[in-house]
Amino acid sequence: MVISVLIALTGFACIGLFYQGFVLRNTQHDAVNLADTEADLRRRIQQLEQELGALCSASVGAGEHVVRLEQQVQRMIERQNQLEMRAATDRPYSHASQLVKKGADIDELVDTCGLTRGEAELLVMMRRGAA
Repeated sequence: MVISVLIALTGFACIGLFYQGFVLRNTQHDAVNLADTEADLRRRIQQLEQELGALCSASVGAGEHVVRLEQQVQRMIERQNQLEMRAATDRPYSHASQLVKKGADIDELVDTCGLTRGEAELLVMMRRGAA
């Protein structure tokens, strides 16, 4: 009877050892899988950090480009305003010249075009001298 108990206990011990070995093997396998997963995640994080760095560099370059474009647009607006002002100041002379062609006198040029008397006299003399 003692031998049967010893055989039974030995059997249970073997089963217990087998189970512990199985659990240990699975635990080691899980640990290896976790280590592989961790390594994959670290590689992916490093890749994403590099991509983010590249995107940041690109956005800085794009921002600088936008600033240059804004400066160009501002210069163009200023130039356009200058040209419009010049065209506005040139307009009375072209209109006055057309009036002189049609026979307008100095007083009419002063009243109609807002020219000074000297400007009106000069336009009349130039136009009539050219005719």
